Amino acid sequence: MNVSGQDIHQTLEYRSTAAIVRLLPTGLLLIFLGLLIYALVDLDREPWTIIGIVLCWVFGAGLVALTLWRRSNPGKPLFTLSPTGIHYRIPMVKEVLIPWREIQAIGTVDVEATYWSFFQFGDFATRNLLLLRDVTVVLLSKSFYDRRIFVDSAFLRGPGWSANFIPKGSQVQMALHHEFVSVEPRALRAAVEARWLAFRDTPAAEPARTSVPSVGPNVSSSETASPSNVPKAAAAPALRPEIVAMGKNPKAISRWDTVKIVVLSIGIAVVLTNLTGLWQMPGQAQERQAHAEKNAKAREQQKLRAETARRQKEESKRREIEERERQEKFEQDMRRTFGGR
Repeated sequence: MNVSGQDIHQTLEYRSTAAIVRLLPTGLLLIFLGLLIYALVDLDREPWTIIGIVLCWVFGAGLVALTLWRRSNPGKPLFTLSPTGIHYRIPMVKEVLIPWREIQAIGTVDVEATYWSFFQFGDFATRNLLLLRDVTVVLLSKSFYDRRIFVDSAFLRGPGWSANFIPKGSQVQMALHHEFVSVEPRALRAAVEARWLAFRDTPAAEPARTSVPSVGPNVSSSETASPSNVPKAAAAPALRPEIVAMGKNPKAISRWDTVKIVVLSIGIAVVLTNLTGLWQMPGQAQERQAHAEKNAKAREQQKLRAETARRQKEESKRREIEERERQEKFEQDMRRTFGGR
């Protein structure tokens, strides 16, 4: 059965790999900004800037490593659409199967999400609002949500929980974010809605039995299960569904992203060569020479202070020994004087 040219019996997997790989320019930008700040700022006058520099380097390098690793290791899908339902994964917590019969409605909404930015506009932390448009949501009962999906730990739920599960009276809207899996919003909703309409009336699969059930006294043999009484969906032979990975190819890089990566890589190389002294801006040589002399002077003063402190400590220790010897000699003289009487 095809809907909009797609077989609804196909299993569709949606991963966040492509969205993560697109963050490679962001990681390079953080590294470039950290190097640029390190090259331009006088850390002696503004030592606190080293915090921002280190954060840029750490998060930038981590983001670059994650994107390059994800490019060759797609990982598990965030959610999967199959004839049995939506297989939804809460990363590092659990995976949940949501049967189509448990979904009460499907819609499209705008979701408000919050995120924190640090060291912005002079503030250490700033709370920002992000509006995610045309998000496909499936409507679930509150009881099913509490029983199968809700995570009691606020730490495991994480800051993005409210953007994925939105209460609506006695129901809960579960969001399937198309931007996170790099697909078009209409295509995602069409795929979800087509499978929901086709499989929402499919009864729950009965648990496997280890013995043949007996027929009760009030049930005739004509009322027992027969091929005509078995639902068509259950009577169909169990075929291995075709699995299709949806979304953009994570290994494909757009021209604009390529331009950003090349420009930022060149910028990082330029700043690194400047820091290593291969080239210098006008007046930078004199400034670095003055800074080097200042540091040498500071090291000399520090060495002098350390030497002075060492000498004072040795002098204090010598005086302490001499005072102890005088005290012992005085006590010996006193014992001889009074002991002879």
